[in-house]
Parts: sequence; C-alpha cells; structure tokens
Amino acid sequence: MVRKLLVFTSGGMMNPASRIRGYYMAKYLSENGFDVKVFLYENAGGNTVEKVLHLIREFFNRIRIVIQSSKETLIYIQRGICPVPKLSLIFFIFSKFISRRRVIYDIDDGLFLTEPFATDSLIKLSDAVIAGGHELLNYVRKHNDNVFLMPTSADLKEYLMHRPLHKGEVRLGFIGSPTTTTYMKLLLKPLGELAKNHDFELRIISAPSYAEYRPFNSLFKNLEKRGVKLKLIPWNLQDEFHELQDMDIGLAPLFDGEWEEYKCGFKTINYMAAGLPTAASNVGENRYIIQDGVNGLLCRNSQEWTEKLAKLVENEELRRDLGINARKTVEREYCMEENAKILAKILTELHTLGAPSFENFLVDRT
Repeated sequence: MVRKLLVFTSGGMMNPASRIRGYYMAKYLSENGFDVKVFLYENAGGNTVEKVLHLIREFFNRIRIVIQSSKETLIYIQRGICPVPKLSLIFFIFSKFISRRRVIYDIDDGLFLTEPFATDSLIKLSDAVIAGGHELLNYVRKHNDNVFLMPTSADLKEYLMHRPLHKGEVRLGFIGSPTTTTYMKLLLKPLGELAKNHDFELRIISAPSYAEYRPFNSLFKNLEKRGVKLKLIPWNLQDEFHELQDMDIGLAPLFDGEWEEYKCGFKTINYMAAGLPTAASNVGENRYIIQDGVNGLLCRNSQEWTEKLAKLVENEELRRDLGINARKTVEREYCMEENAKILAKILTELHTLGAPSFENFLVDRT
C-alpha cells in the first residue's frame, strides 16, 4: 500500500523551518517510501485587503486538498498551515474530527509562549507530535505522550566535507534569519575587546538585501566604533553554503530568555555541518548540541566570549580539531538523510497501525 503524506507549512522557502523541516525533510521522506505532497505558504504582496483575501483563498484551498485526499493519507503540519495560528487550529479540527485523518504536528519553537490556546490545542489533540529540541520535548510531554525528538537537521549533501583554508585575517561569521541579528548585541563588548589585540573580520549574513539591514544600523555602527572590521553580506539560499565555507569561526549568540530556551539550535548545527568551529551561548538546545571544548565552545557570559574567541582566533589547530569533531557530531546525530529514515519509521507505524511504538523511538532519540 502506498503511504501518502500531505505536508503543510506556515511559511515559504525563505522561512528556515518551512524549508528545512518541511520541504527538505519531505524530499527525503519521498525516498523512504512515502508519496509526499508539500504545500508551502507563500505570503502575498499588495495591500492589507489583498493579503487577507490571499490568506482566505489559501485556507480553503488547503481544506479542499484534505477533502480530496484518501482516508489513509496522513496530515503533517509544520508549525501551521499559514502565519495565523487560529486558522491552523481550525484546519486541524477539520482534518482530524470531520475528515477523520490522522494528524502529526511538528513544533520547533516555543509557539505556546505567544499563542498558548492554539498551540497547546494542536499539541494535545495530535496523533503524534514531532519536537525539534529537548526542552520542547519536555514541554510537549506534559500534554501528549506521543512525542518524538527530531532535531532540525542538515542536508549534508549540500556541505563540503573539507573547507578551504584562506590566508590572512580570521573570518568570524554570523548566518541567520534577519530577526536573529539582534542577538549580536551580546557580542558588542567581547568583539570590541578582541579587536584590541587580534586581526579579524566579522561577516554578518542575515538579511536578503542591504536595505533590510537598516534596522540594525546602530548595532553595526557600535561594532565599528569598537574597532571591529565589519562586512555585511546579503543572504540568499543559493550562496549560503558558499558563505559558510568562506568562514573560519561560526557565532551563535542567544539571549538567556524563555523564548531562547525552546529554540532548536539550527544556527549551531548549520555551522558544524560545514566543519566550522562554533562558539555559542550556553543556552537552550546549544547545551545538548555542543560538548564544550570537544566539538565547539559554550559561553556563559561576556568574559567567556572574549576569552574563548581569542583562543579560536589565535589557534588554527584548535579551530581545525573542533571543526572536524563538529562535522562528525552532525553526521552522527543531525544528518537529515538519516533522521528522515527515523521519521519515516514513525510515520509508517502511524500509517499502518494507527499508533507507533512511541517508547522505542523515544529511547533512540533521547
């Protein structure tokens, strides 16, 4: 029997979660026995009325897709079906209780902090929940026993095995979505201290255009005042892997807040997949991904950021060793090709038996 799966996401290809946990993971599921169709939600341009009409049309289009699917088809919701959580909940209720489909909910952020009713309802009522990190797993377990840990994984076919070494100043790099640029405020003092005695360049690659860097102009000016050589590079999907290979050190700062506690650490995994030595805040999922001094460095405060970045800039051998171990960690635990096989087994049992052997998978993933 063909195992059919409909994947719905709350964003389009420019949204990291929709792209990686939705589109890319679906591609690998199709290689593991599933007939998969992916429906990304792409935002519409125009005025407010046009955007609302687009949202309504897309909502009913997704309802139609479920109606036309077979009864055995699994519904996989990655965060939501659109940017409006309550519409995603209505879609879920229709799919599960009216159309009688089994529904899987994939969560990779603490969405319950901003939309508690819709998110908690999706968690409680889903046939299975896929959690992107350990703290999310712990939260979901309070509401649903059928939960699995599935980290946001790297498609290692896209990353070079060995990075080219470049001469001259060391390149520190930050890659992420535009909103995460604000985390670089944590490194103002450490980078300023580092610049007093070390020659390096800081590369920030987070906004799709130079115009979209403007909200952070005061941050950038502050860095430059402290003597940091700064290079802003527009982010695009085609060049991301090349930019990773052109760095020496990956930076993953995070505020120590409630939202950050539930983030899934893909920025860190992204650097590590490229064989980059990574310095990260000792917050949230970073604590599970990085073994300090073995496959990366964890920093608890400004002083540790300064000291550990200095060690990385000064010691090429340390950078190489941490980078090699980082890549091995991703190959072992965060490889999309391998994790898709685990997810396929979970979905297969849900598809054929209606209830996977959750305990077995939980032991494997935790």
